[in-house]
Amino acid sequence: MSAMTRHTRSAVLFAAILPIISLAIPAHAPGQDVQQYLRDQYRGKTFVLRAFPVGDVLHYDSAGASDSASSGDWTTDGFVQVTDIHLSDDRLVIKGQRMVAARLDGQFQLRPLERAKGSLTRKELVHVEIKADPGMHNPSQEQMDAIVSKIFLTAQDTLGNLVPDYWKPCVRAGLKGTDKNCAFAPEVLAIPGVASGSTDIAEADGASGEPNHSGGGLFRVGGGVRPPRLIYQHEPEFSEAARVAKYQGVVTLSLVVNREGSPTNIRIAQPLGYGLDEKAVEAVQNWKFVPAEKDGQPVPVQIMVEANFHLY
Repeated sequence: MSAMTRHTRSAVLFAAILPIISLAIPAHAPGQDVQQYLRDQYRGKTFVLRAFPVGDVLHYDSAGASDSASSGDWTTDGFVQVTDIHLSDDRLVIKGQRMVAARLDGQFQLRPLERAKGSLTRKELVHVEIKADPGMHNPSQEQMDAIVSKIFLTAQDTLGNLVPDYWKPCVRAGLKGTDKNCAFAPEVLAIPGVASGSTDIAEADGASGEPNHSGGGLFRVGGGVRPPRLIYQHEPEFSEAARVAKYQGVVTLSLVVNREGSPTNIRIAQPLGYGLDEKAVEAVQNWKFVPAEKDGQPVPVQIMVEANFHLY
C-alpha cells in the first residue's frame, strides 16, 4: 500500500468519526439544565419582593439594584406568584401575578391583586415582569439562586424586620403567634422570608407593641388625666386595590398624643390589609388634638383610634 493510499484512508476514517464525536456533546447542555432548574425551583411558587417595589416592569442590575422609583405597602406590592422564569440572552426574566394580603377570617391571606380596567365595573389581574442582569454568561444554578435572592426574600430574611416601623409590632407579634389581630395563614407563613427567622426577630422601638415616648412620662386617660379632644380629622382615602375589590372595614391604631396635640408613635393594632392600613396611618398622622391634661398641664397620653373605610 502506497503512502498516498494510507493517507487517503486515514482522512476518510477521520471524516467518518468526526460527526460521532460532535454529536456526543449536547449543544447548550449547561444552559438547558439551568432553565429546567429555574422552572422547578421557582415556577408556581409565591415570593416576597425586597423593598416592595411598585410597577408592572421591574429592572435589576448585576448588583441587584432596582430601578423602581418608589416602594409600596407590603400588603399590595410585596407578594408575587411566579408564573414563568427563564434565561433569555443572558438576562433573567421572571413573570408573575401580584398577590394582595388581606385580613380574612382573622388571618392574613393572599388573593390575586386586581385593578380597574377602564372603569370599576371591569377588572384585570395585575401582573409584573422582572428583568435582571446576571452580569455573567451562562450562569450556574448557584449563581442564579444568588441573583434571585437579590430580588426576593429568602429563608435568611424575616418580614417583621423589613416593614415600616408602624407595622413592626403587629407583624412581629403575628409571626410569633402572640397577637391574634395580626395572625398569618399557614400558607403565608410558609413563603420564604415571611416567618423564616421569626425566632430571631430584632428588637426595635415599638417592637413590644408599647409605643416609646421621649421627653417625660407617658400617661393613660383616667385617674385624673383628662383625655385629648380631636379638633381636626383628615379622612383616610381608599387604596386602589381595596376600592376595586370593594374591600372595607376598620383599622385600629395605637398612638401617643403629645403635649402639642400631635399624633406620634403611630402603630397598627388591628389591620385590614389591601393597603388600607398605610392609608389610615397617612391620614391619622395629620389629625390634631387638644392635648390631654393632668392638674391643668398638658401631658402625653397613649390612646387607640379607628380609621373607618366604608364605600357606602
